[in-house]
Amino acid sequence: MKKLFISMIAALAITGSAAAQDTVLNNPDNRPYFGIRVAGEVTCPGEVSEDGIGVGIFKNGGGIEFGGIYNIPVVANFYVEPGVKLYYNTYSLKDKYFDLVDGDITGCSIRKFGMRIPVMAGYHFDFTPEIKVHIFTGPELEIGFSAKEKLSGRNIDVSGDLYGDEGGMKRVDVLWGIGAGVTYQKFYVGVSGSLGMCNMMDESDTKFHENRVSFTLGYNF
Repeated sequence: MKKLFISMIAALAITGSAAAQDTVLNNPDNRPYFGIRVAGEVTCPGEVSEDGIGVGIFKNGGGIEFGGIYNIPVVANFYVEPGVKLYYNTYSLKDKYFDLVDGDITGCSIRKFGMRIPVMAGYHFDFTPEIKVHIFTGPELEIGFSAKEKLSGRNIDVSGDLYGDEGGMKRVDVLWGIGAGVTYQKFYVGVSGSLGMCNMMDESDTKFHENRVSFTLGYNF
């Protein structure tokens, strides 16, 4: 009887361990949900290149992003997560290039506002009912509403539109994102990077890409 009792306890322990392991990779309680997201970002403009020669003329900048996502379970803990977000960000010309533009200019910044439509594919690992670790990747469509170049300096304070026939910059970009995050109960925190895949300059001979790193907070409903 004692051996039978010990065997039953061992069997229950093994079954419970297997069930817990299954939940990590395939939680039967997966449900679709909406979430809100806010992110601070570091804008990382790439080099401006022509004929294979690139020069880093811009400094990193910063920005903010706000919007929502809809998480759709597909199979096991694999999911697809589309979203819609608004963003505002900036970056600026490096100081050593001011003399090449105009000796009186002491500041040159680019300020952009627009919309992003990411479609991420990811997987979450449910280590406990309250703690989930996410990894994800996917494309993101970015549409610029406005982009202003602001020049400042001695007796100078002007701005111009970078979109349109005279602006020289394209409105639409496609970026590829990859990141990771943690959900605790309904709260989310994550970090991701996005690599610009499109040339943002109207002139085909000149190449320029925009990249960023984002730090995100969120709440899931």
